[in-house]
Amino acid sequence: MAQMANCIAHVQTWMAWNRLHLNPAKTEVIWLWSSHRLVQCTPDPLLLPGASILPVHSVRDLGVVVDQDLSLASHVSHVTSVWFFHLCQLRLVQRSLTTDTAHALVWALIHNRLDYCNGVLAGLPVCLSNCLQSVLRAAARLFLGLPGRAPVMSAIRDMLHWLTYPQRVTFKLCLTMYKCLHGLAPPYLTRFCTPLTIIAGCTQLRSANQHKLFIPRTSTSMLGSRAFCSSGPSSWNTLPR
Repeated sequence: MAQMANCIAHVQTWMAWNRLHLNPAKTEVIWLWSSHRLVQCTPDPLLLPGASILPVHSVRDLGVVVDQDLSLASHVSHVTSVWFFHLCQLRLVQRSLTTDTAHALVWALIHNRLDYCNGVLAGLPVCLSNCLQSVLRAAARLFLGLPGRAPVMSAIRDMLHWLTYPQRVTFKLCLTMYKCLHGLAPPYLTRFCTPLTIIAGCTQLRSANQHKLFIPRTSTSMLGSRAFCSSGPSSWNTLPR
């Protein structure tokens, strides 16, 4: 904590020299670790000039709620509650909406939020993925005018042509990998896109001839495989040749 406070103090000094202000009241501290290692983290506050900040269990970063064990359960719980609120409001005026208007509202309030930053949700547990899928089913029932518990998965596929939620995450990752391969992504993402044809010892593999990407080994099977450096190439390698 002392080293972190010293680093933040240097940042605060630099900001003051450049006519910027660091607001300690809006500063949050969170320990990110596996659940069985979090008990080893100190609960002591972070002491800054004019503020004493206690570690929190979750923080909000660019609209994504990050919890301590990186399970993203808090994020899924938050966004599903927001989405169902919008669906309830739309259902109240459903009879007054035309088909095109209902589709536009569902797309603006539900689909855009479902697709926002969903690349970080790669490898979610099935229980959390089902929560997000339930939002998609509810939106489809609203758009099609079906009762609350009517089966709708075949209509999502055949009539609406919507991707299911796990497929939406895979699509986002593959689209990002495509941009990395064609120079349309920033360098901090492109460096995770390494073809097997340029790696020593892998050039003669059958996967190298199929334009596969290198998937680095991860130290943890649950969290490491969900990082973009692993989930991105893994999703790209599942595409047909």
